[in-house]
Amino acid sequence: MFVGPDGRLVAHPLAATGPTAIVDLAGLARLFATPVLLGEFAPSSYWRGVELVWPHPQPASSDGGDLVEAFAAAVARSVGDADQVAVLLSGGIDSLAVLWHVLALDAVRQVHAFTANLVDDTRASAAAVVARLLDDLGLSNRVTLHIVEPDRCLATPAWSPYGPRLDALPAVNATIARLAAQVGANVMLSGSGADELMSAPRYAVAEVAALHGRRAARQYVSDIAGAGHGRTGEYAALAMRFLPGDLRTRAYAAVTWPEWCAPLVSPVVAPRWRDDALTWARQWVADVLDGHTIAQRTWAMAFARDCWWPRAYLPPAGPVAEGSPFCDRDFVAAVCAKPLGERYDPVGRSPYLRVKGMVAALFPPDVRAKLPVAKRYYTGALARAYAGPAAAPTAAAVGLLDPTAVAATECVATKMTTAAVEAWLSGAVAAGADVGSASQNEAI
Repeated sequence: MFVGPDGRLVAHPLAATGPTAIVDLAGLARLFATPVLLGEFAPSSYWRGVELVWPHPQPASSDGGDLVEAFAAAVARSVGDADQVAVLLSGGIDSLAVLWHVLALDAVRQVHAFTANLVDDTRASAAAVVARLLDDLGLSNRVTLHIVEPDRCLATPAWSPYGPRLDALPAVNATIARLAAQVGANVMLSGSGADELMSAPRYAVAEVAALHGRRAARQYVSDIAGAGHGRTGEYAALAMRFLPGDLRTRAYAAVTWPEWCAPLVSPVVAPRWRDDALTWARQWVADVLDGHTIAQRTWAMAFARDCWWPRAYLPPAGPVAEGSPFCDRDFVAAVCAKPLGERYDPVGRSPYLRVKGMVAALFPPDVRAKLPVAKRYYTGALARAYAGPAAAPTAAAVGLLDPTAVAATECVATKMTTAAVEAWLSGAVAAGADVGSASQNEAI
């Protein structure tokens, strides 16, 4: 939601700008401050005089109820009246859960599955993994599988006034969106948000012990040992529960988000915008940590919230409506009403399925035995997609980014954000928006 100079709360940013919509370069510069650069969320509005109002998680009216029923309802709401549905499959259990529940809807006539044939860090093909999963679950005859080769994806995502796209592979997503439209899909769904919303958080040893017992807590500590500070972090979280709220929060931030304690702004940002971005970042961190202190959150509660909030709105990449049932407002509220320990399944078949126990529970018991036992990572594929020097001629021309620093950076996150900002600014110019000059923006 957005608030303009007249104080009205509106859903569309251009409805809040007034008669003249001018791009706010300061807002774009904040994308390069470490809380955002690593967190991939919208720091503020990208239009001058318009304030972004983040939607906060809403509490459930009860204990959340049956999550399988709540998820099925979220899938139904996401599909709406579409008779042909596309599901973006990655080979993991999040998007697979979406597909499973889409297939359970009586009104859906045809289901298309789209997979970008990336090579994961174990050198396995995503297409082969997805095809095998569909066979194992007996879904091959019920789904039309479309394999998309990333190297052939040249489509450009549709420009949106909501701001730069912060997805990792926008050209791939744009290509899939166009293909989905060509085959007749009315909506495309993904498993976006499931990891952040439903995975067992770090520091939850006490929460797991309270719900599942000490043996499960020991298993949880073993499973989480490779994340963050591992066992040491879990034991530190236990000890810190007895500190006053402010000290507990500061210790949590120092251990979990050291980059928050001393925010930085990427050197690709032109000098005139760095102070504003740094001031904003410091205030944002202070506000988040103050919120944890006021709410008296444990480390686990703080981590779970920080993983989920704030969420960035990602506009559709093409002509087909997009969404994720995991981001459905009512489903989010239902999940947040559950004890954190419920996100962990002590009897899961692997560390991955135990930490993702709440997602695995969205499948029938007999299906869980066929689910993937390990998470797939695509860091190598992402690095290859952004290999070579970055360039941002439009952002440099308006004085937002330093072209020399942009060409020299080797940080993948910075390259991704630079590409997103450059594409958005170019699109804004093409759409007739007033980007303004560096001096004009500096004077505001």
